Amino acid sequence: MIRVIWVMVCVLLAACGGGGGGANYGGDPVIPPPPPPDPRLARLDEYREQKIRVLGDAVSGVTGMAVMTADLPAQGAAAFSGFATLRVEGAQPLILSGDARLDVDFGAGQVSGGMDRFFGTGPGGGATDYDGTITITGGEVQHDLRLHYTGALTGAAQQLALSGDMAGKFLNDPLRAVTAADLAARVVQNGQHRDGTLVIVAETEGVVMPQPP
Repeated sequence: MIRVIWVMVCVLLAACGGGGGGANYGGDPVIPPPPPPDPRLARLDEYREQKIRVLGDAVSGVTGMAVMTADLPAQGAAAFSGFATLRVEGAQPLILSGDARLDVDFGAGQVSGGMDRFFGTGPGGGATDYDGTITITGGEVQHDLRLHYTGALTGAAQQLALSGDMAGKFLNDPLRAVTAADLAARVVQNGQHRDGTLVIVAETEGVVMPQPP
């Protein structure tokens, strides 16, 4: 599953980019000031760097984190932060990226989190911000994670409704990351059912143990 997620993340993150230009129709050359950098491009760079740290990169020879096989902590909690990628199929596919967070309470056996601050393509091309949040909940905390998600996103005259389940894995020993995906996501786009792909990759600084009374 990790190899499949790596391929999907590479494809989704490579779909975003930007550029610009100008023209001079005569007279003295006019060099307009460069536009301010789009902060979303910096976020994409952060996502790509995190993807390489967690999932590796075959081209540069970086090895990704291995699936965690040691026993999960019986106590404590871990806060994961990273990114999410969403692809919605159609005549003009939508490719979105956003922030992801996941909080795992090992002692209580609970998982919660969400995905928001999405941006990406619209039907006419170009970068567009999408409002809304996708909420994450989970069942039993175990090596084979099952994360339920539900939410809605709006932007570029698009209304997206999502609900489904992601399969996930904890990575590294000691625990340093988590990745999860729904490779057959069902998305309702402006009232039409579409196929989609939803992936999250997130890292943690470690498990925080409860303070003694």
